[in-house]
Amino acid sequence: MAVTEEIVSPELVLVSPPEIAAQARGALPDVEYEWQQLVERLRAEAAAAEAPARLTLGALAFTVAAAVTSVAPLVLLILFR
Repeated sequence: MAVTEEIVSPELVLVSPPEIAAQARGALPDVEYEWQQLVERLRAEAAAAEAPARLTLGALAFTVAAAVTSVAPLVLLILFR
């Protein structure tokens, strides 16, 4: 009987005998290799990309507005206490 037929859920690996759990872990795909490929591809794309975008006037205005609306209630509470 194959490992996949014996174990129907990942939780059962936790309570399976060690031999069956080892077989189940061995049947898993190699995620480490796929992860390394993804990281290498993303790093290559980032290196090939142009210079990062500059801070635009809209982004600056949004940042200032967010900071003011975050601090304003605290300032008002202190002033009108």
